[in-house]
Amino acid sequence: MGRLIKTLVPALVIFLFSTPVYGATAVQNVTVTVPESVEIVVLWNGTEQGDAFTLTAMVQPGGDYIWQGGPEGLQIKSLSNTPIDLYIKAEGNLQGPETIPIENLKYSNYGINLPETPLTTRYTLVRKNWTAKKEIEAVVPVDIHLTVPPFTAPGEYRVRVYHIAVKSDQ
Repeated sequence: MGRLIKTLVPALVIFLFSTPVYGATAVQNVTVTVPESVEIVVLWNGTEQGDAFTLTAMVQPGGDYIWQGGPEGLQIKSLSNTPIDLYIKAEGNLQGPETIPIENLKYSNYGINLPETPLTTRYTLVRKNWTAKKEIEAVVPVDIHLTVPPFTAPGEYRVRVYHIAVKSDQ
């Protein structure tokens, strides 16, 4: 009997593995909705700042200063999946030992060679219908220029600069 079992077991194993197994298949349709997203990040000296950064500068009377946009300066990164309009404003005049008028602080570039424009305390459109389809299009440099009036006390001056994005109406 033992010999019969030893002969039948390998035959049974071969039979089980050679017999096709029929299974059920199912097709399921899946629909995914990606919501629109409007989001930017301000990068100052390569560090994420949220939607604003504080410009702090040691200045001398009558000096002209420029901070070139890019990894060592100011950049705006779009994380939006829809076209956006980008705006900028400052909280007010530069504060330090004295006050430097906000009109003396200017922005330019934004990846579209925007000319030097004085900052204001109201949001001002700087880039309309900005659409980033590739990573390289999602980050734009912003140049900052400051002219210090003659006879201004030297020292450290500060101002907070804000950016916002809204969905473009195209």
